[in-house]
Amino acid sequence: MLFKPTKTFPLLAALTSSILSTNAIGGADTVTLKEHKDAISINPNSLAIKWNDTLVNQSGLAVDGSPQRAEQIEHLSGSRSRWVLKPSNIVVDAKLTDTLTLSFTYDKSQPITRGQPVTVNWLNLPEDKTNELYLPFSEGMRVPTADSTWIKYLSESWNGVNTTQDLKMPFWTAKQGTRYISWHLLTATNNELSFSEQANKLDMAASHQFTTLNFNQPFTVSVSIGNNWLSGAKQYRQWRIDNDLTSTLAEKKKANPNIEKLIGASQVYLFGSDGISVQDVSDWWGLHTWLFKQSQLSIEKSVRKELKDLAKGKDWLSRYHKQLMVDSINLALNEMFQAPAPTMANNTIEDQFKAAQNKRQWLAKNARQYLAVPATWGQAISTDMVNQLQDAGLTRLWLGFDNWMPAFYQPNVVNQAKKAGYLVGTYDSYNTAIPRGLNNGWLTAQLPKQMRNQCAIEQADGSKKKGFRGNGYYLNPSCEMKYVKKRIADILRFGHFDSLFIDADATSMVREDYHLSTSESNMLEGFNTRMQTIVSGNDVVLGSEDGNSLTTSGIAFAHGLETVGFGWRDKEMKKDRNSPYFLGRWYPDYKPEFFFKPARVKEPYKTLLFSPKYRIPLYQAVFHDEVINSHHWHSDSLKFSDVKIERDLTAMLYNVPAMVHLSRDEVTSPSSPRLIELRNYQQGYKPLHKQLWDKQLVSFEWLDDTGEVQQTQFSDGSKIIANFSGKPFKTKQHQIAKQSILALLKDSDPISWQPLNNNYRGH
Repeated sequence: MLFKPTKTFPLLAALTSSILSTNAIGGADTVTLKEHKDAISINPNSLAIKWNDTLVNQSGLAVDGSPQRAEQIEHLSGSRSRWVLKPSNIVVDAKLTDTLTLSFTYDKSQPITRGQPVTVNWLNLPEDKTNELYLPFSEGMRVPTADSTWIKYLSESWNGVNTTQDLKMPFWTAKQGTRYISWHLLTATNNELSFSEQANKLDMAASHQFTTLNFNQPFTVSVSIGNNWLSGAKQYRQWRIDNDLTSTLAEKKKANPNIEKLIGASQVYLFGSDGISVQDVSDWWGLHTWLFKQSQLSIEKSVRKELKDLAKGKDWLSRYHKQLMVDSINLALNEMFQAPAPTMANNTIEDQFKAAQNKRQWLAKNARQYLAVPATWGQAISTDMVNQLQDAGLTRLWLGFDNWMPAFYQPNVVNQAKKAGYLVGTYDSYNTAIPRGLNNGWLTAQLPKQMRNQCAIEQADGSKKKGFRGNGYYLNPSCEMKYVKKRIADILRFGHFDSLFIDADATSMVREDYHLSTSESNMLEGFNTRMQTIVSGNDVVLGSEDGNSLTTSGIAFAHGLETVGFGWRDKEMKKDRNSPYFLGRWYPDYKPEFFFKPARVKEPYKTLLFSPKYRIPLYQAVFHDEVINSHHWHSDSLKFSDVKIERDLTAMLYNVPAMVHLSRDEVTSPSSPRLIELRNYQQGYKPLHKQLWDKQLVSFEWLDDTGEVQQTQFSDGSKIIANFSGKPFKTKQHQIAKQSILALLKDSDPISWQPLNNNYRGH
């Protein structure tokens, strides 16, 4: 599964002191644009920009670190001018309508050397005049620019980020007093943002790179001024509508009625990939005798040494011993029944299905008397699990597997879950390809050698881009679509899935590929085409990672933006098992600690990423009626014990679903702690989402001075109020209990909801 890559971007070229020191606007070369009541003054040499009396950009223009001078200034109309920058020969076009549009066109007669892009530094935030920034690095961050903690965090963790994968939507908003200046990158590729401290304030700058693969494409950005913190998001939403880039959930539901099952559904990942679990054993000592005296299965020496000599009446089979026996049987069967390596002619999905069925049949034939009825077996899912979900009163769920093998063992249980009203999907990916033998359990990356080599992304220096965690290679999404389409169709057919989660495609993680001459913009098109092709060719509800705004074609849901990854390089979080912040081991396979072990959140992440006063629903203001978003699977709703209430209330306030991980041993009865949590989430989320799933989030405001009481409003007039504080809050008509939600839905009685406090503490 995907994680946030370590930042390796170079620092922006240092600007000369002469450029940094002047914001002069009004000289002989000043360009003035007028439209209605707006007047914009631009210094064409430095790109200092003043909109009426508001300085929206400081001087800072440079090309490859060199200052520029404007020549051949043309006043094409009262609202449009054009000039040429020297010595770069880049043409700048400035046009004022309801927004200011700036376009930079590279001189095609000047060749660019591969690996040596031409960098244009164009944005220099007026940091002394800016009070706050609203940044979509997640659902949305509210950043006070004088806050030293925010300055340090952004300067260290987000300096040098791109505007495709890192910035989840290609815009940001800066607050100056009562005005909100928003920058929208119409050309969202090949950009870099930088953050630094200037005179105890957060400074921000941006640059664009012209390369040998994109120099024919102008770089274009628009500026708008609004009156609230959602102005930039609303402007971007309208731009998407105007440019026919939207596809609402209602439209998708007409094409695939199964999307109805997403409405009000919590998101659930099911862990485990093998055929049997501890819960499937009925006679442990009988199984022990069979395993070591009759089965002739290949059992590892260390396991044989630890378990073989245990005797009934003399020894006790601990929980550890039982799990070790089951793991050994599953491992031995995996080695006994293997599918061949995939080729371009055979993706081996049918072979994997047959191998799973052969394991099941062999075990049923040879060890049935020690096990439950074969039809009830299962590690990630079983008939008993589905029954428990229903008995717990859970009516709407998206159930997702880490890989498709659980469904290949028990397709009948997938059918049972679908009949219960649940969507059932599997994780799949075509992002990384690895060689056979490196990690054969990583099923999605098992791609043909020809595909791994021919589709590998070639970097500017001629090397192939290393894949996820340095394994194999990252692949170009436009390459070998015929193979991808066939494998997906086979996975859906043999697994009986009605949903699919395609990893990474919706992250907008694009790179230039010099092997296939693919620009970053071309690669965005490749991801969008692939996702749309999946939906068009299959009756499937599609989801993907993040749901970044540049790559949403075909998807109805996404996982990632409500809680993004953080602290990737923090040793205490990653390695110190004695720390309360330790996230957990990636073990055992059937229930990795990383996904199930509760942890606390370390500062500054706890405050900056989870305090309600620093969160703002930018993504929901754009996509609420288009893509249903939730947490990244690394951080389900129960992962962080000390911010659970804040996360739960924020999710309800934004009307987005909870995510809860399940394993077989967590679903033993309707009163299992994780099922109790899911039932509580359903009681709040389902009635709200049934009313609001096709509505736009139109307003977000604080009802107090500190951000402890917040309100969202939707296009039908419905309101949701969240009281994050530890005491009740009164409005003119209602009282909201502490740490609770009050939903005032149109034509409905008020709905109150509270998170469960510390109900789940882990096993």
